[in-house]
Amino acid sequence: MAFEENAEMPYDPADDIQTAVAAAEQQLMSISGVNGVGITSTPDGQDAVVVYVANEKALSQLPAEINGCRIIGEVTGEIRPL
Repeated sequence: MAFEENAEMPYDPADDIQTAVAAAEQQLMSISGVNGVGITSTPDGQDAVVVYVANEKALSQLPAEINGCRIIGEVTGEIRPL
């Protein structure tokens, strides 16, 4: 009697960063001056969370990482709907 096991699990690295963004979004959006959150890459090709902020004060309040995922702040100025 032969037993064949197929325990293959699909893995998509994009799932990791999307999970990190979802987990970090509420925390980051509660910081005054944060305009938005997205996904980016570091210069060495690692996934990271990009946080768009209105000013340097908001930028200084960002953590370096959340749940092991690097946070990259970008000052965009105030964003207003058209």
